[in-house]
Amino acid sequence: MSYINKFSSRYYLNVDKQELKRAYVGKTVQQVPTPGFFIDRNKFSQNCNRMLDRAEKIGVSFRAHVKTHKTSEGTLLQLGDGKTKAVVVSTLMEAFSLIPLIQEGKINDLLYGLPVANSRLSELYELTKIIPHLRLMIDHPKQLQLLREFSSKIPNIKAWSIFVKIDMGTHRAGVDNKSNVVKDLVSEVLSSKTLFSLYGFYCHAGHSYASTSIDAAVGFLYDEIQAANVAAGFAVSIEPSLRLTLSVGATPTAHSVNPKVKELLPSLHGELELHAGNYPMNDIQQMITNCISKDDVSAYVVAEVLSNYAGRNGEPGEALMNAGVIAMSRETSPKGGHGIVITPGFESFYVDRLSQEHGILKSKNPTAVLPEPSQYLSIIPNHSCITAAAYPWYYITEGSNIITDIWVPWKGW
Repeated sequence: MSYINKFSSRYYLNVDKQELKRAYVGKTVQQVPTPGFFIDRNKFSQNCNRMLDRAEKIGVSFRAHVKTHKTSEGTLLQLGDGKTKAVVVSTLMEAFSLIPLIQEGKINDLLYGLPVANSRLSELYELTKIIPHLRLMIDHPKQLQLLREFSSKIPNIKAWSIFVKIDMGTHRAGVDNKSNVVKDLVSEVLSSKTLFSLYGFYCHAGHSYASTSIDAAVGFLYDEIQAANVAAGFAVSIEPSLRLTLSVGATPTAHSVNPKVKELLPSLHGELELHAGNYPMNDIQQMITNCISKDDVSAYVVAEVLSNYAGRNGEPGEALMNAGVIAMSRETSPKGGHGIVITPGFESFYVDRLSQEHGILKSKNPTAVLPEPSQYLSIIPNHSCITAAAYPWYYITEGSNIITDIWVPWKGW
């Protein structure tokens, strides 16, 4: 037996949920190797239920994005005991990992949330045999051409269900309504009914993360709805019988949905659907929007202080922890830093700078007491989606510091 098989490092070689549960369930946050990623399941579940209830009260459907946590356990909480059966994935690994939930009837509608890539068309085709409704994202004529060429090789292939992605200000993916490309895409999809079926239009206001109030997020939400509705209006002008879905949302805009949205529904050229992904965990980015509070953040990193340096770079000095870029992500918040400490007694500390495996902590209070080596610190990251992706498993708690479960996320593309 090699030395590595005697220690916790062996778990990284072959992540096994049951073995991890035997090793860590029942232990406290301070009894596991660091850095580690923790989720308070109670808060995670509350966040999921709140979002589902919000959509239900407004009278719109909800599509859960699973890319933040990438786990079956988290997906089940997002689905809310059948309140929704629609999901978005960012990777095909996520899609194929959801097959057990699809076979159980818990998911019947899956959107692959990136414009299609030629190298993955065969896998997408396989998914059509498994999921009742697979939706594809389109934002360029070449993508339709690729689907045509692929479909020509398969007898009796059923029509691909299409969301046209609309760019309404994020400038990441999608086409602008002011561009003729939108009209060209819609016209081509509608004229090729044996190959394509227009399901609807999809908007994501990623730039809504710059919101600093609910009112500001509401403005972005209305922009999303307007952008999707304009595109849908063109589609129904060609084919009035269309039943379209207008899918809108980012976590800030989904958090901002209010009863006034009901007033818009009768004037829309389709059924409104909300989508979001970060909301079960939340993070500093969401806190800065003021759509949620620190108490709504369910996920955090636990790291250990390795050393401290009194007076370095000002009072009270700095502390060194064992969580760097790989454990925290490089993203900074508009207020600076890479994360904030929430451990009682050390709340004035934040992650000031990072290198690969090192993190440097500073305090906003010059009279604060530096944490000593071996101190465990809980840290809210700036962007939980990217931070979570660094970890091979998550420690689950339920309102205390006792570990009750292990979630193993799906890795790969």
